[in-house]
Amino acid sequence: MSNRISKTALTSASDDTVQELMRAGFTEYEAKVYLSLLSNHPASAYSISQHSGVPHSRVYDISRRLIKKGYAVSAGSNPEVFSPLSPEELVEKIRSDNEKLTSKLKIKLESINFSADFDPVWNLHTREEALDKVVEIIAGAEKKIYIGFWSEEYPVLKDALQAAHERGVVVFMLSYGEIPVDFGQVYLHDRQFLDDLNAQGRSIDCAVDSFVCLSGILGSSGNTKVVWSKNEGLINSIEGYIIHDFYIVEIRRAFGDRLYELFGNNLASLRKKFLEDDPVLK
Repeated sequence: MSNRISKTALTSASDDTVQELMRAGFTEYEAKVYLSLLSNHPASAYSISQHSGVPHSRVYDISRRLIKKGYAVSAGSNPEVFSPLSPEELVEKIRSDNEKLTSKLKIKLESINFSADFDPVWNLHTREEALDKVVEIIAGAEKKIYIGFWSEEYPVLKDALQAAHERGVVVFMLSYGEIPVDFGQVYLHDRQFLDDLNAQGRSIDCAVDSFVCLSGILGSSGNTKVVWSKNEGLINSIEGYIIHDFYIVEIRRAFGDRLYELFGNNLASLRKKFLEDDPVLK
């Protein structure tokens, strides 16, 4: 049974799709033959050549390569006709093949004694990009997560943090504002008198397994300033910064109102002493 899509529809979609298939490992001719088969299958070599623009002399060779990769099948012999793997199955096969490839490559490369002579710091410029990176970092955690965030960001981070907890990762969370959480160790930071800080951008800080860190401000569109890195010095600094906030919460729990009497709300007198240009205090 023949399944056909109009040649006009194929032409309008094919240019961009050919490029995407090539990025996925197809050659240009392989991509064109595969797309031709999607629009018209089963198809003979002559029909494929007519629809794809691939020279007839090359169609058998290209079709055989697609069959070898598992992207097409053939039937009959006079003439032999070809049919494609469905788009859904193709995408899944490419994904599966790439996972196998990268797993093997990882093993091979890890056997090489390598020590980096630099650890770059990468900039993230949008809230979405920054939060996606945090989730990615959390998903890779194996032992311990230190993270500080505002309660507004918690819905985006919750699933990744809970999944990490469930696979045995120790999760320490510092939250600016109440959050509904029943896992990990949670420290709530008082948000009172921090309205100005919230207006200029909410902070996000994360350190995972003493291996990777992220830190910065989630501002409005175009104003986000977040960096991430595997630089050991920066990781130690961010990790220490977050842990010291845990210390402060514990001290506040122990000393209660006496701490406010000594140093002001949210340690205002200390902030004034060491951060004279702090916009929150102006």
